[in-house]
Amino acid sequence: MQDAFQTKLVKPKKSSEIVASRLRLAIVSGELSKGEDIPVERDLIESFGVSRATMREALRILETEGLLEITRGAKGGAKVIGPTLALASHAVGMVLQEQDTLIADVQIARQIIEPPAARMVAERRSPEAITMLEAIIAEEEKAAGTKESPFLAMKFHEILVQLSGNHTLSTFLLVLHEIHEGVAIALSEKNNGTKRNNKTIETHRALVELIKAGDGLGAENLWRDYWQWITPFTHPESAVVNVLENLETR
Repeated sequence: MQDAFQTKLVKPKKSSEIVASRLRLAIVSGELSKGEDIPVERDLIESFGVSRATMREALRILETEGLLEITRGAKGGAKVIGPTLALASHAVGMVLQEQDTLIADVQIARQIIEPPAARMVAERRSPEAITMLEAIIAEEEKAAGTKESPFLAMKFHEILVQLSGNHTLSTFLLVLHEIHEGVAIALSEKNNGTKRNNKTIETHRALVELIKAGDGLGAENLWRDYWQWITPFTHPESAVVNVLENLETR
């Protein structure tokens, strides 16, 4: 029986971690809204019954997590930033970079999970979704062959995923898109072939037609075929995720 309790000692949480946890919950739950100034330091100290050092450490924890923006000085304070996709993609990207993950690996993940999102958009058959996607296609046609073309193509993918209506799927895919943005940057610096441009725009148009028809299976199959076609053009075979370099180019 004693063996069952011979595990690692449970480390008690520091007071600053407990305070940070409660403030974090208030931010994520919406009790503290994005852009809102949190109460001044002395009020927080009184509310939580902790020392100034403990409160400052708690705020530093949340600042490091990207949930707060702290302005120091006599007129300083803390403003709620809240969790963001950019923060999530940065964190995930660094983990992938540390593992020497290939861009091809990210591409395959998108290739597996993005076509079902296209199907969901078609099955919803929302007039607003169709209008939004057609507007992006119009932008693509104007920018065909320019450095903006790859970014607009990626924008089409991002909006398509957001329109799926599934928050978990769209959030996960948008994190991958953020990581993958370096591919669009690299492509914008190359000669963007007219044939490839035309094929991309034609496929986007065809997808919108399937969405108009409510053809979920057709949309999913078209998008999967498109991914298989475009993948060889979008990354060098040995390119690895480099989220830090991508951030510097923004």
